[in-house]
Amino acid sequence: MLYPQTNQYRSEISLDGFWKFAMDKTNDGETKGWHQAIPAEYDIAVPASWNEQHQDLTRFFETGWYEKEMFIPKIYKENRIFLRVGAANYFSRVWFNGVLMGEHEGGHLPFSFDVTDHIDWNGKNMVTISVDVRIRPDSLPAGEVENEQIIQKNGHKGQFPRNYYDFFPYGGINRPVSLVIVSETFIQDVSVRTNTVGGTDGEINFSIKLNQPFAGKVTVKFEEVEQNLYMYDDETIAGKITIKDAKLWSMENPHLYQMQISLTEEDDEIDRYILKVGIRTIVIKGNQLLLNGEPIFMRGVGLHEDFAVLGKGMHPAVIVKDMNLLNWLGGNSIRTSHYPYSDEFLNYCDENGILVIGETPFVGFVESHYNPEIESKAKRVITEMINRDKNHPSIIAWSLANEGNTFVPSADDFYKSLYNHAKELDDSRPITIVNCLDVEEDVALKHYDFVCLNRYYGWYTQPGLLDEACDLLSEKLDRCYELFGKPVMVTEFGADAIAGMHMDPPELFSEEYQAEMITRQYKIIESKPYTIGAHIWVLSDFKTSQNPKRVILNRKGLFTRDRQPKLAAHEIRKIWVQ
Repeated sequence: MLYPQTNQYRSEISLDGFWKFAMDKTNDGETKGWHQAIPAEYDIAVPASWNEQHQDLTRFFETGWYEKEMFIPKIYKENRIFLRVGAANYFSRVWFNGVLMGEHEGGHLPFSFDVTDHIDWNGKNMVTISVDVRIRPDSLPAGEVENEQIIQKNGHKGQFPRNYYDFFPYGGINRPVSLVIVSETFIQDVSVRTNTVGGTDGEINFSIKLNQPFAGKVTVKFEEVEQNLYMYDDETIAGKITIKDAKLWSMENPHLYQMQISLTEEDDEIDRYILKVGIRTIVIKGNQLLLNGEPIFMRGVGLHEDFAVLGKGMHPAVIVKDMNLLNWLGGNSIRTSHYPYSDEFLNYCDENGILVIGETPFVGFVESHYNPEIESKAKRVITEMINRDKNHPSIIAWSLANEGNTFVPSADDFYKSLYNHAKELDDSRPITIVNCLDVEEDVALKHYDFVCLNRYYGWYTQPGLLDEACDLLSEKLDRCYELFGKPVMVTEFGADAIAGMHMDPPELFSEEYQAEMITRQYKIIESKPYTIGAHIWVLSDFKTSQNPKRVILNRKGLFTRDRQPKLAAHEIRKIWVQ
């Protein structure tokens, strides 16, 4: 379903705010409502993770129950109404007035259910959502895997909670919840592909999908260019529009055209949707990444959806602050490490010319994950991600995995299959995965369009030996290009620094060591003729599971968790802001 909007034919009722909440340690997701067995224990805010809202929820990693009552105005009786959840981590079931609407697995993409036939128009309606955040080996991202050889540079086995990755497994409804009101026949999906022709003109190929067969007129309008198409009991229709002297979407001028789509039945307009479209091209040519035919270098950061109290809860102020800090640094790009980010975040990037590598939640796959069940589940997530995000001009590439074990034979076909699946869905963007160890024995990178590396020379290896670490980084980058002959991007490099810790000469965990390591290594990466980007790990400190290598937070941030700069932020700004 398209991202909600309000106009003459569509509306949205926000259900954000305070909900009733209860813990369920029996994890009985089949229950039709908590009130049958579980009394309400808390008021809780949505959207936000539950872990930091109440002290006794901090370590709660089982099933949480949410309930909220609302009236629905009778003016919507002739419409179809969907309950939409922006994202809930991890496994969700939804009831409406006691009737199970459906379920969804995955913590970072939206889901919706048609509740039209179950609405009480004369009284209150009840939404009940159970969210099971138990950490399992087959979750995406994964929980701890028993009897598995550890290949990660840092190793997360045995930490608490027992997730298998280096960020906190927040539970709850983390993105907005709403009732989406549409016409009986409505525009369900739109897909656009843009190109340039003749040097100056923009070409938009589009397809439109309705929720049911429709006989009538479909009008597509780009500013002054208008096209009328006709459907004869069809559900889909496609077309092409050319914009003369098009304004291309770019980092400097992120122009967005308004693509207005209208349905008209017997002279009556019944639905309208406006999609913002950026006309741009993105291709890899030789050793370069070209945006609108011009080479670009992605300088930026990794980050997390993470903030005190909110956890992974979506809040517009946090998005604005983080992207303001990226702009202050002089950065131009981010990777959605390590999962798809919110619709709202991507909309902001579209509007502000920020380049995005959209990433799946496939973090730390190990050999036992390379089986048909996980492959099928992974392909479903890739499909959901690309279907949701395909129209964002800011997304210039897909990353299908981060720091997996790509050194065992079974990884070869597994990652090739994921690549082929994603390419079938979207062949307009380059696709990558991220390697975290030496590439000599890697069996998966060969299948992808460019190579991404996470490298921590001077931190996890060569700690304190910056001269040796920098020489090794340069040597290993050259070897990677020699092996694969593809553009290379370093998607993570950095060091922990505890804010206020100073040492002269620089030592581990001091602000001086972090600043020197990042600035020296960035210059090495940028100097290579085959590199297309360098992302510092990470924008700001973030919460992790309890681990003897982590002092409550991962402290590799250029900024503290409350977004105050460390020395490294000032030093990298001197390089990036010319």
